Amino acid sequence: MLCPSPTRPSLRARLLVPGALAAFAGAVVLLAVLHLDRRVAALDPVSTMLSDYALSPGRWLWDGALLLTSTGSALLLVALYRRGLLANPALVAAKALWCVSLLAVAAFAKDPQGGAITATGKIHLYASAVTCLSLPVVGWALGRRHRDDPRWRRFAAWSRRLALAAIPFYLPFIVPFAVNVVLGGHLPTVATGLVERLMMVLEIALLAVLGHWAHRAMRPARFRALDVSPAAPGSGAAASRARSGSARTAPTTSARAG
Repeated sequence: MLCPSPTRPSLRARLLVPGALAAFAGAVVLLAVLHLDRRVAALDPVSTMLSDYALSPGRWLWDGALLLTSTGSALLLVALYRRGLLANPALVAAKALWCVSLLAVAAFAKDPQGGAITATGKIHLYASAVTCLSLPVVGWALGRRHRDDPRWRRFAAWSRRLALAAIPFYLPFIVPFAVNVVLGGHLPTVATGLVERLMMVLEIALLAVLGHWAHRAMRPARFRALDVSPAAPGSGAAASRARSGSARTAPTTSARAG
């Protein structure tokens, strides 16, 4: 009997994860240039926020990094969905919301520090809040769902760890935002640019884990074919009994002949 091997994914499907990882790598390069080249953005990475790059001459690098991250995340979403890893509609929506919110952060720049509050700046704030919550929720829930699967236990553990590790870095942004917007307070944001950049590193690490996870899931399983020649019903057992019988009767026949 020949066990059929699984259908090999199409070329387009096989390129989903490499395309996503290439987009993430490109985003990392652009962000590195923003932080290292003082000519495009003379900002202090310890005190200034990431969104301040949108107000610098290097805005195109910042927008490009967000666009690449959003594109790579969309490709990753499709890959995870196709392999059944991200099947929950709520998680699919959360991952799609992460992709859209990144585009909104790029399209709507923040208001300058101390300047007037504009509609564009408010949209930027809301989009930033969504990015702070959506990806960790997806990473944690995805890891929790597959934590008992022996195939994905290691990936699930790292996904949960990175998602939970990111929460303390989000709190200095989310708490003042919620107090100021929902309760109408004036709680200042106490987070520094360094905290936000540590949060960014955790996000990139989580995306890398999800990308590697999707890459492993997109590889077709290998089955060893078992080639068993067809035989008549009961022929194998009958032949075995015949051989056993002949072995038992051979000495008896010889004894009688003697």
